[in-house]
Amino acid sequence: MENNDRTAHGCIDPGVHRVFADPSRVAVLETLCCASAPLTVQDIAARVGLHPNTVRGHLALLAERGYVASTAERRERPGRPSLLYSATRADDGDLRNYRLLAETLVSYLAELDTDHAAAAIAAGRSHGRRAIREVESGERVDAATAIRAVTALLDRAGFRPRRSRDGLDLHRCPFRELAESAPEIVCGVHLGMMRGALAELGAPVEAVRLRPFAEPDRCVAELRTAGEGK
Repeated sequence: MENNDRTAHGCIDPGVHRVFADPSRVAVLETLCCASAPLTVQDIAARVGLHPNTVRGHLALLAERGYVASTAERRERPGRPSLLYSATRADDGDLRNYRLLAETLVSYLAELDTDHAAAAIAAGRSHGRRAIREVESGERVDAATAIRAVTALLDRAGFRPRRSRDGLDLHRCPFRELAESAPEIVCGVHLGMMRGALAELGAPVEAVRLRPFAEPDRCVAELRTAGEGK
């Protein structure tokens, strides 16, 4: 399938933006671009840390836009053969462009004479509100339901969240390189996402802070429900 990234007027196709606006979908495509051989859904899911059904959804959109192709697995044993997926493009120019965009925005914000952390949190909060509205009904929910919704939101974004004593452990950062160089901004956006989603849900729970790289393999998002001690 031919991939055309631009409309007749030379603008970026909104469908292309949709493909690359989700970090976990980008991770799926990056995995296929870097693979030396076609991969099954289970292979991809294990490499990116997502549920196979989530990976299937990403692959369907990537295939629709012509970024991946699938073929049936050749095998001698009985049973339905698995589908093998591979990237159809020889280069990852679109991925580089989105990394460049992220780096440019972070660099620009870092040079502004403003409270970088506050600006990043505000930007993330706005995105979190929009993102949760796309998948939730808008009704107020209890703390447990809200935490599950935010966990699902972070999982779709590729953070591999797991419930922990402090709140949520994030076992993967889709923007790790940027976060290491500008944690105040990048991690501020991620904290703001959680705060915005929780506020939109009207939940009695707050994202208190995000501890970047609390351990080499995880960040910790501290959550506090109403009534807990400060």
